[in-house]
Amino acid sequence: MGEQSLGSGAPGIIPVVPDIPLALRTSAVFWLASAVAGILPVILEVAGIDYGQSTPKWAVPYLVVTAVPWAALQVWAALELLRGAGWARMVLTVLAVLFVLWVLLDLSGLILAGLALTIAGAVLMWRPAANVFMQQS
Repeated sequence: MGEQSLGSGAPGIIPVVPDIPLALRTSAVFWLASAVAGILPVILEVAGIDYGQSTPKWAVPYLVVTAVPWAALQVWAALELLRGAGWARMVLTVLAVLFVLWVLLDLSGLILAGLALTIAGAVLMWRPAANVFMQQS
């Protein structure tokens, strides 16, 4: 039997992929869940479903225009975080700070849940094991 290879096509060469630390994987999951929690109120508003928070009708297009790109950036950066992209960690940190400032203006149960997920994701992605992984990548 011949040697097997993965990825590069050269026989016997197996690319070394560092193990992603649990803290970083958990951080990415929290960031993805936070993106869902952030876009959910917009979906409910557009669908006209009352979820306990009153948003003026004129503000709904603004919510869509801001929340959809925000959530897309959050998902993209969370996935890139798992690849060890340092820029993703910086972008997510900025998003966390902006989200905390925005939450001070509007508190509701769904928003507070998103805030908890955001803060947990932000803290975990800066843990020592995550720092080592980011330096290796």
